[in-house]
Amino acid sequence: MLGGVSWSRASAAETRTVRALLPSATHDTLAVKVLLDAPPSAAPVLTINGRQVRARQMDQDGYAWGFVQDGLRGGTAHELTLADEHGAVLRAPWQLKTLPGLDEQPESFRVLFFTCAGGDEAASALSIDARRKLFDRALSFSPDLAVANGDHIYWDLNTALKIRGDPASRAEKAERYRKIAWIDQDTAFDSETNRRSLNTVIGRQIASIYEDRFASVPLHFISDDHDYFENDNGGTWGYTFPPRPFTLGLQRRTAAMAYPFALGRPQLPGGALTSEAVETVRIGKLAELALFDCRRGWDTKTGYGVLFPEAERFLINRLKQSDASHYIHVPSNPIGWTAGKLGEWYEDRPPVGTPGSDKEFWLPGWFDQHQRLIKALSAQRGRPAITISGDMHAVGAKRLTASGDLDLSANPVEAILAGTVGTGTGWPSGGRGMFPSTPGKLIGTDVVETYEKNGFTLLDVTPERIEVRQFSWRAPEPVEAIASLQPFASYTIARRG
Repeated sequence: MLGGVSWSRASAAETRTVRALLPSATHDTLAVKVLLDAPPSAAPVLTINGRQVRARQMDQDGYAWGFVQDGLRGGTAHELTLADEHGAVLRAPWQLKTLPGLDEQPESFRVLFFTCAGGDEAASALSIDARRKLFDRALSFSPDLAVANGDHIYWDLNTALKIRGDPASRAEKAERYRKIAWIDQDTAFDSETNRRSLNTVIGRQIASIYEDRFASVPLHFISDDHDYFENDNGGTWGYTFPPRPFTLGLQRRTAAMAYPFALGRPQLPGGALTSEAVETVRIGKLAELALFDCRRGWDTKTGYGVLFPEAERFLINRLKQSDASHYIHVPSNPIGWTAGKLGEWYEDRPPVGTPGSDKEFWLPGWFDQHQRLIKALSAQRGRPAITISGDMHAVGAKRLTASGDLDLSANPVEAILAGTVGTGTGWPSGGRGMFPSTPGKLIGTDVVETYEKNGFTLLDVTPERIEVRQFSWRAPEPVEAIASLQPFASYTIARRG
């Protein structure tokens, strides 16, 4: 979107001027975000079952459009069409299915999880071609739903240009940014320069990878630190989180343009600031997913936690109220692993002498909040305690039987790392000299060995159990091998009792 960026398409013949389609769904609503090559003279026209849906312009310039239609029948495939204002077809018709009705108990439902799909090739992220192939392989298993857990964007501002690294590395990043997409914090947020640059970043890191691949698979995005255009760092100067108004604005603008509609936001005290940190996905009475952003709510004054208190209370109360067969926590911040990073739940430090370590600014209250969430998960009766996390550039699974002074053995926490799509060189053992490991205050066993590899996780959910399959790949393995990738690990999580 501007800046001379060349966008690819999954099928150029079917997407003429459409750069990306990002759908979402509930039991009675379908929604679609559409990103276009150029602002049209009038709104594009989307129909569902032949009925035109009102278009919403999602950005000032007209590159992004949104469509939301409620009142639909649950668990049903609906036909969508997309045309320009003159009726010229922009994409071949496709189907998108609403989620099961709230009182339905599907026999099975497949969910795809992954993290860290963003990154720019110019900054050593995994190639766009390899990321597309990982998506295509994951989609070949026909998931019913997909969750992209954080780090859709990597374009850090102060942490890249002023705080981290030496002067030479910061100057190199500044030169790269100026060539590709310079976001100017000294001008008005809505300046032409900033709009142009944000469009370019979205184009290179989101739209060019997703294209229209997920047109028939509802998507849910969770935000993590880099989605606020910073890394989670601290120092004598303060903390990068909670986000300052400028970076919060960048995240919100990116979400408006290029995140699928979040249709399951609760109405929390504190308004949009707190409510935007949580989303509930209900799959009938079969499963409920609690998606939550662990960056926006950092309390660096009292050290209460990394989640807003209102968000924490909602998550725990909802866990107790839900009548779903399975209730799964999906935090952006990993539960069960540490790599010595400041923003973790855990106090574990990287090896002595690790460059740029700021772990001394970690606050003990963050682990206290972790304990409250873990205690509530494990206290479930009949349901297994499951969490599947983002952020960590690795894939694996653990069974946690103790956390601090909490005995979890009656209902161990099944902790899963989803697998990273976009990581090229930023593996924890390289950047922080520390392989992802079990935090010192946790006791558990590996269900699946942890690997610093690209990959994704599939959950096949049935009323009595969840079948977990994890996939991994990493260069120098040939990119062509992704097309036939098989799970490197499979296991079952059964309902208790």
